[in-house]
This record gives sequence, C-alpha cells and structure tokens, in this order.
Amino acid sequence: METNVTLEQMAQELEQVKRELREVKEEYAHAAIQNANAPVPTMPQPQEVLTKSGTRIEYPTEHPHIYTSPDMHGGEPTIRGSSITVRAIVECVRIGQTPLEMQETFPHLNLAKIYDALSYYYDHTAEIDQYIRENEEAMWRLTHRAAKSSSVEKISAQILPEPR
Repeated sequence: METNVTLEQMAQELEQVKRELREVKEEYAHAAIQNANAPVPTMPQPQEVLTKSGTRIEYPTEHPHIYTSPDMHGGEPTIRGSSITVRAIVECVRIGQTPLEMQETFPHLNLAKIYDALSYYYDHTAEIDQYIRENEEAMWRLTHRAAKSSSVEKISAQILPEPR
C-alpha cells in the first residue's frame, strides 16, 4: 500500500514540527530560568562529635533528633544521644507500643525524640522499611542456622559415642 505524499504536505508537516520544537525550547528556557532562581538544596555537612568512647562523624538530617553515621548501626538513622534506631521505634509501634510506653522502655528518650523518629519514618518510609526487611532476613538466617546447628548436634550425639 503506497501513500502519496506531496511536497506541499511534507512542507506543512515540517513547519508543524518546527513550531512544536520552538514551543518545547521556550518551555525549557522558561523552566531553566525558574530553576536558576530556586534555592539550591544543601547537603548536610558531617560533624565531628565527641562521645564517651572517642569521636564520631555524624551526618545531620532534616529532623533535629535524628542523625546518620557510618560508625553507628551501619549508617542507619539513629536518635541523637542514644543508640536507638528509627527502625527500632517503628518496630515498637508495629507491635502495638504507644510513644508513652516506649518512653517507659527507653527512659533516656523524651517524647520529642520518639515522635521525631516516627516523623522521620513517614518522610523516609521506603528507606526504613528496607532496614526492617534486612533485619528480618538476618534474624531468619540466624534462627535457621541455629536450628540447623541444633539438629546436627542432636544427630551427632545419637550417632557418635560420648568422648571419654
């Protein structure tokens, strides 16, 4: 099936493409001007913090009570002034603990820190859920390995004579 396209039709289509391209360029230029005036987000600067066991590098977050550090829990978001991770607070909520009950469990945490950890979670749900999955997988592997080891010991005790 042949299509007969005249030079005039091709010229019209080419003009249409040129108009559309001009519009896209204008939109791009307008967006670039708007973005040039927008504030550039700044990355949090690491801070050296003195601890009981020496110094540690902390990376502040947009949450005042939460920081990350490669030296603490493999970089997991942690509540400042404690070793409690945001993940631990979220897991407490998932088993039904209220913030007041958590404060009883962790008396060194005030409610502001607990609620800030929950706020951090809602701002970074995918990240914290990933830490939770990794923790559950590690626990499963540990439990599986322990059960396997226990079974091997029981079988070995039945087959092998007791050492004298």
